[in-house]
Amino acid sequence: MAILLESVLWMVGLALEFYLILAVVNISLYWCMHFKLIGQGGDAFKKFLNFLHIVTEPVYEKLRQQIKPISGFDISPYILIVALYFVIHLIETVCIVLTPVAG
Repeated sequence: MAILLESVLWMVGLALEFYLILAVVNISLYWCMHFKLIGQGGDAFKKFLNFLHIVTEPVYEKLRQQIKPISGFDISPYILIVALYFVIHLIETVCIVLTPVAG
């Protein structure tokens, strides 16, 4: 039973890590465009930005309802990243505890 639980937790952790990557890419591209390090790009780039917006914005919106901007600075993406790191670490720790010690 522990093997099944560990496998499910591993898959959940993997999905959260993928979402974490999307959130970091979203923030990085936002700052790069804000400081004009990169342009708006072509159609493929705009579709990718739209995809990132569709995937991350619902979670940011939920966080914005709970955490208001500080001096006009939206910290919800950064809170999401910290929360994802925490949950991923928690899952990894549980998986280590569930793994039987070979001996």
